[in-house]
Amino acid sequence: MVALLWCASLVLLLAPLLRPVPAHGADIVEVLSTGQSWDLFTNPDGTGLYHEILNAVFALHAIPVRHEYATSDRAEELVRLGQADMMICDDMVSPPLVMARHPMYENAYHVFFSRGRIPDWQGPQSLLDRLVLSQPGYYVQENFPVPVRIKYVANGAQGLGMVLLGRADAYVDDMAFIRKSIAENTIPFDMLDYEIRQVGVRSYHPLFNTSPRGQAIMELYDEGMRTLHQNGGLKAIYEKWGHPYPDFDKY
Repeated sequence: MVALLWCASLVLLLAPLLRPVPAHGADIVEVLSTGQSWDLFTNPDGTGLYHEILNAVFALHAIPVRHEYATSDRAEELVRLGQADMMICDDMVSPPLVMARHPMYENAYHVFFSRGRIPDWQGPQSLLDRLVLSQPGYYVQENFPVPVRIKYVANGAQGLGMVLLGRADAYVDDMAFIRKSIAENTIPFDMLDYEIRQVGVRSYHPLFNTSPRGQAIMELYDEGMRTLHQNGGLKAIYEKWGHPYPDFDKY
């Protein structure tokens, strides 16, 4: 009987040590984000919408943020392996990663196409079985309400160029990237022969690991986004970079 009581007492004493102890903001001395380098979002010099949002969010806890540039696939792998804290950003998530509640970007996406290839636009259904070009990993079948044939190209300018040369039906992207691709294009064309039409709207969220550290950092991120939204600091960052302000109240 004494032995049983001793064992029970020992279990009670050790129980707190056997449970995973979540990390707290005070335990985190740096946050490592990862993702691609995008103009006006994650500029190589540390400026851009995403960089400034994260700096402001974690500055609320005096935590510096460091960024490692990587492709989207590699960035997700780094977070899965625990070698980075958060991937910025994506509109979809696959286990074991989880998505933060609040987005960093929310915007419509469009297709650029020739009137000759699609003469009578009837909405996204006009893309049924069409060959649609996308920057690597940016868009997948789930972003379209009808089946399409997606092909990844090196960048937006290449996608736009292939449409101009008649090698594809459409090029899909955010309007800012379509404009950038048009500006970088070297193939002469008349815009009257082409159209840009909206396909859908999506929001882009940071992705996190499900480890105690990952969950703690995600909580700090979501709390910080709410705080900055409420005090107006977040809107000022979006206005500075000329990006649309998400409807944070619906998240």
